[in-house]
Amino acid sequence: MRLFSKISLNRLRSGSIVGEKGDHIFLVPPFTPEVAASVSLISTRLPLRADERSRMLCQMEANGMSEREHKALEPLFGKMPKPQRVLEIGPGFGRSVVYFSKKGVWDEGAEIHLYDSTGTETKYKQEYYDRPPQWPDVSSFCGQLSLLRSFLDYNHIAGYRIFDAAELPLCKLPGTYDLIYAFFSIGFHWSLEFYLDDLNPLMGKNSVLICTLNKHFKPFARLRDYSTRILYCRDTKKRAAPLRLLALSKGELPGVGITLAEAFPGSKL
Repeated sequence: MRLFSKISLNRLRSGSIVGEKGDHIFLVPPFTPEVAASVSLISTRLPLRADERSRMLCQMEANGMSEREHKALEPLFGKMPKPQRVLEIGPGFGRSVVYFSKKGVWDEGAEIHLYDSTGTETKYKQEYYDRPPQWPDVSSFCGQLSLLRSFLDYNHIAGYRIFDAAELPLCKLPGTYDLIYAFFSIGFHWSLEFYLDDLNPLMGKNSVLICTLNKHFKPFARLRDYSTRILYCRDTKKRAAPLRLLALSKGELPGVGITLAEAFPGSKL
């Protein structure tokens, strides 16, 4: 799951990424050679090394993207009951779960499940989007589970449970969940339509699924079976178009953001 864009430290220091105060909610531990190598596999566009400069670059960019996602989703979260059971698909090294936990998106006693696997390569190209590998082939995962645990512990996050995708298919997770989210994984690098059958049994009537959509996303007919909204999220890339976040539910969603038809004129949905 790609989390970063190539960017200079000068721009990061200016506050254009982490905001005026430069608040670092997600903390990155010292960049050992092992940490730098694992993060580089996830963040393919950043020139990361085992040094303090790379650690700060990683920390600033992770906070910047998380801040933007949280701000974009605040109107939705504000009209939802706080989730008691949460699933993140493709957490990488845990920036989102740390940020959302510390921001109080869910209460301290919430049950947090994280679904990922340890990988050795990235498959981010569009050619993998429509037909990613099927389970038990987990070669599309590029995480590092030991790294994820160490980052969560470093940020004092407790009460989480990690499920290794190499051992359990997505559809067999112990749902249902109140909130499922996938930033820069399903919906962005891999087709939501492809995974919808696996996600459906994890969702109850009022569950909410959120995912980042890539620029090539096209609405598909099965989305008519769900309530959907589109919320826009500022990208960390300079002059980049806003990212689109899809919210999907079997029940009625709050009237935040815009409709799918408004976001994709001519889609006939």
